[in-house]
Amino acid sequence: MTEPEHGHVILYSYLWAREFDRGEESGRKARPTCVMVIVAGKDGGTRRLLFPITSKAPGPGRRCIEIPETEAKRAKLYTPAWVIVDEFNVDDLATSWALESTVPVGQFTRRFMAKVAAEAAGAIRAKNIRSIPRQ
Repeated sequence: MTEPEHGHVILYSYLWAREFDRGEESGRKARPTCVMVIVAGKDGGTRRLLFPITSKAPGPGRRCIEIPETEAKRAKLYTPAWVIVDEFNVDDLATSWALESTVPVGQFTRRFMAKVAAEAAGAIRAKNIRSIPRQ
């Protein structure tokens, strides 16, 4: 199996932080999710951070990036839509049961992914981000 790459939009059963806090272990539905690949650790291994995409306007205080119409078309999404960047799932997609398909539904450009990464980095610096481990 080929794992999804940086910028791919996949269908994934995303587990929201609020659901995790209630003791839930699986997401309630497969939703479009943005994959960001990070090279981490001394072993040089990669981690895939999975940021949820929503069509519901995020509430005040949420860190997010609105997806421009051109990016939404590339990713096969409807607008309006947002990438939430103040929380993410970490999962091994090679063995994950939460991944609906290994075939991405679409892909964001490197330029848009740089904006997502910058906003996520800002959330990390502000200590306003949650990492939800899966498996």
